[in-house]
Amino acid sequence: MIKAEENWLEEKVKEPYMLDLKQLIYFITCAETGSISEAAKLLYTTQPSVSKAIKALENDMGMVLFDRMPRGIALTAKGREAYRYACRIVNDSRILEEMGHKNMAKYLRISLNPSSWFTNQFVEFYKKNYEKDYHFEIYTAGVRTVMERVRDYLSDVGFVYIMEQQKKEFQYELVKNRLVFNVMQESTATFYPGKENILYKEMPPSEKAKRPDMKIASEVENNGTVNTLAQKDQQTVNMEQMKNFRFIQNFRDEFLELGEKEKRGVFSWENLDVSVITNSDYIMEKMLKETDLCNISGSYLSDDKKAVNEGIPLEFKKNRIFFGYIRRKNDEPDELVEELLEFLNSKLN
Repeated sequence: MIKAEENWLEEKVKEPYMLDLKQLIYFITCAETGSISEAAKLLYTTQPSVSKAIKALENDMGMVLFDRMPRGIALTAKGREAYRYACRIVNDSRILEEMGHKNMAKYLRISLNPSSWFTNQFVEFYKKNYEKDYHFEIYTAGVRTVMERVRDYLSDVGFVYIMEQQKKEFQYELVKNRLVFNVMQESTATFYPGKENILYKEMPPSEKAKRPDMKIASEVENNGTVNTLAQKDQQTVNMEQMKNFRFIQNFRDEFLELGEKEKRGVFSWENLDVSVITNSDYIMEKMLKETDLCNISGSYLSDDKKAVNEGIPLEFKKNRIFFGYIRRKNDEPDELVEELLEFLNSKLN
């Protein structure tokens, strides 16, 4: 009888299996491409090899990771959960490998909305700590992608800009993804017109003469500079005025527009003409200096825009922008993250 019970236990208890890093990389690539054939191309292997690896992983884990469809594949509910852990395992293994090859003291992965201000501060932080041999991985993206990268352990911390009226929706996304957001600074949402724009603050008389179609109130100061309507009378810019202009922004989801419909007196990207989308500070600055494109950013964290003009505040009930960082909830404090945050706070205060 005892022997029979031992046999029953042997049948029920499964042997633990070792995760195959290669299988996880194949799994992540398939999840991100939504296609086994596309994944095979990126992995420089054959489609049967990828299919075999995914099938073996599903068998080892005892769950279906993908729904097979006529055109491509899609993660199942379990697959989406497994994807997050797989990303963490693969990225942590890469860090360990880098540490082994380079004998790194510390390694920090950062995701952020494009920001010339952050760029300048990071360069100074790196130079200040050069002798410590810190290593970094920096990725620029929109708000949603920054959140996802922190959630999926692809980044240790994420820096984003959030507009005031979107805080409620943003908070919902944070709770859903087990993230927390800490505000570092507040500023006013500011409209930055390009040099060729009718609302640009300073324009030489010669340039104004070339554009007689401009219907702007102006007067010539003693220094010969024409102060446009923006400088003298244009204290703020409202939604109706902005509908007449074209914009250059960093990402379509900048400031996390979570499908909120346009409300009276509240800012919305709806009906605005975003002609250029770029994550390049250089392109942003160049376009503002040489075209009539406009940009909306925080009033204090926009060194590249301030190089062009001071900007005009937006005329909305909730026109504040919050700058801060995203972390995973209940994460243990990281010394390098804390050191960077202390440095940035010193620059903001």
